[in-house]
Amino acid sequence: MNMLTRKLIAKEFYLNRWLIAGSTLAGLAGLLIAAEGEVRFNIGMLTWLTTIVAFGVVLAMLSIGNERKERTLQFVLSLPLAHGDYVRIKVIGLLLCFLVPWAILSAGAVTLISVMPNLPDGLLPFAVLLCGFCLANYSVVLCGALHTATEGLITILIIVTNMNVTLFIFMVGALPSLNSHLRAPAPVWNSTFWTVLAVELATLVITLSLPYFVAARRRDFN
Repeated sequence: MNMLTRKLIAKEFYLNRWLIAGSTLAGLAGLLIAAEGEVRFNIGMLTWLTTIVAFGVVLAMLSIGNERKERTLQFVLSLPLAHGDYVRIKVIGLLLCFLVPWAILSAGAVTLISVMPNLPDGLLPFAVLLCGFCLANYSVVLCGALHTATEGLITILIIVTNMNVTLFIFMVGALPSLNSHLRAPAPVWNSTFWTVLAVELATLVITLSLPYFVAARRRDFN
């Protein structure tokens, strides 16, 4: 990785530093609310989840969409960079930007469930899967943003990925082999858990690899 590539990746952190910090603090605030009791647990975790999902959407759309609108993309592509280099920088830079709050908030959620005496440890497998889903869902948003410049398609992408959150909670959370252990005193890492986790990892790998085979071959990013 050459100096220019490292500087452009660092640029992503600099431009999104307040968004990263604000989202992290908002998510941590949600976890603090969730620690106050069973009733507030639902409110706090909803705040936590909404923060992660919204942060991913805003991060991708601002960093990629605004470059096209403000014509700063033309300046970036005027640098000694191939189109493939630009895609690689965006994927790595924006993924790292997302990973900072995601890792902190995911660790916070797992820790909260582990240490709170009124929360059953049986929630841990689903919490881990939900964290994995948030990361995979963001990779879909990032991949889609790199492949389309049409506002209509981007809007559809945002709607679909937001709907996926609800579908995941209701469909995966309702799986008998997961749902029946949610209130167990100890976490149960069964085959269903590993299957869902494998699907999330496969989604992550595919969506982060696809831009290198499609978007990187384009000659027009506007």
